[in-house]
Amino acid sequence: MKKIAFILVIIFSFSCKTEPGVAVDYSLLPKNETHKVVLDLSQVFNTFQIDELSKKIIDYEQQTTNEIVVLTVDSISPFDDIHTYSSAIGDYWGVGKKDKDNGLVIVLRKNQKHIWLSTGDGTSKILTDSICQDIIDNTMIPYFKDGNYYLGIYEGLDRIMKTWH
Repeated sequence: MKKIAFILVIIFSFSCKTEPGVAVDYSLLPKNETHKVVLDLSQVFNTFQIDELSKKIIDYEQQTTNEIVVLTVDSISPFDDIHTYSSAIGDYWGVGKKDKDNGLVIVLRKNQKHIWLSTGDGTSKILTDSICQDIIDNTMIPYFKDGNYYLGIYEGLDRIMKTWH
């Protein structure tokens, strides 16, 4: 039953697109003043893992200009849904080049078993909803089920980067 509930949460909470026109109070969002590409507020990763994920993301951005951030949070309160929250993070942090809208925000709420990918308009032309869903279902979630969030994100990033070049 737990497995079915976990899968249902993922299916019902996934989308790859951002929600335009939603008014957001950015003061309610976490700040990222040092522009980290991995902000682990839930302490899901150890220092080595954060460094490895960050290096992978930074190297990819230098090769492609595509920008990715990973954020782990315990709560998205006072937001009602992770979709609005992750889209707001992308806007607030300025993820993606303005002229290309080539950003991707990955938000992981480990305790609620939610993973969300929010893409900029330019990104969603390549990383479609179905591609993102496949990456989540077939790459990330198998690792998450084993409690290995690092490998789930790492391998998910690998698939994202191979698809989105």
